[in-house]
Amino acid sequence: MSRLFVYDENMLDERAKITVAKMAAISDIVAPDKAYIQYSGRGEITVIGGCVIAVGETSVFKTAETILTKENLDQGSDFAHGNDYYIYICDPGTDDQDEQYLISLNSTFPDGEGWDDTNTRKIGGFHYGRVRNTDEYGRPINTSGAVRGAGWEGNTRVDIIPNSVWTTKHRPKCDPSGMVYLGNALWGDIYLSSDDGANGLQSVYCGTPITGTEGLNWYIAGERARRVGKRLPDYMEFTVAADGSPQGLDDSNTNGWTATANKARTAVGNIANAVSALNICDLVGNVWKWLVELLHDPTGTSWAWHNVLGNGYGQAYMANSTGLRALIGGGLWYDGVRCGSRAVYCGNVPWGVYTGVGVWCVCDSL
Repeated sequence: MSRLFVYDENMLDERAKITVAKMAAISDIVAPDKAYIQYSGRGEITVIGGCVIAVGETSVFKTAETILTKENLDQGSDFAHGNDYYIYICDPGTDDQDEQYLISLNSTFPDGEGWDDTNTRKIGGFHYGRVRNTDEYGRPINTSGAVRGAGWEGNTRVDIIPNSVWTTKHRPKCDPSGMVYLGNALWGDIYLSSDDGANGLQSVYCGTPITGTEGLNWYIAGERARRVGKRLPDYMEFTVAADGSPQGLDDSNTNGWTATANKARTAVGNIANAVSALNICDLVGNVWKWLVELLHDPTGTSWAWHNVLGNGYGQAYMANSTGLRALIGGGLWYDGVRCGSRAVYCGNVPWGVYTGVGVWCVCDSL
């Protein structure tokens, strides 16, 4: 290890010189609030003032409060439903110009000639999708502002999802794309999990929810979630995230994919009412969701070892061959009014492969 700084008031010693590169290495991003980018109104976000951000090895900017909208897109004229967007601070390249902000679909650096990883820095992002209108306490309201007043189920909009806005300091441990902040240092996927094509899971608009049709059981769901830095939720986490999602209907898919005449799962995110107060889609209906809790049915004639876990995975010592159960939440595509934000089923074994049971994932904050 060598000394980085020495006292030299004339800065003749190279180790004493304060350079942009040294500042960037030491300070990273210095901000008065970890959430230094915030939702501030329909179609807009605000970068707060007073952040010190290094861009490359040539510039350091101190931010002023700045509102960003679709006018800051690097390509196109408006945000599109279902997309993740990334926010960049950019160095225009001359000393007399302040920082520039661009919003892009590109997750590496903005589109456009001249932009690359030497003169831009990704500082955050957000998802554009379905939002449930709520009061200041996060309770669903109707268009008149009444909490769960008449017609509240349909009071949603398409917008920047407020709690999807993330920064380099306010984000989940995993890739923040397709996620929202639930509070208490927990993030959740906006959409039910679909296959990411790499033996993991993803949260994407219009994805087909992965289930036992693809060989999923409780154990495999946990393994796939782990590969992308996520985990299964517990029942309390699920009910908190699902709160504000309307109960299912027997004769209609208006509130969720729940009509008793339905024959199969459907793509996620397409039903306007099927969104929770925390802006998560399809937690009610479509497919059941594996939860992390297990329970045991102690009834049986005698305790014994049961070879039910799969070849090569050991055995379970239980009172009966189906004694170990894993909770599932939310309801199935044909469960009608039985679907809801607190709906739970206690009859599935964790090694079972069920075409009607899928996954919704969460992740702790960085």
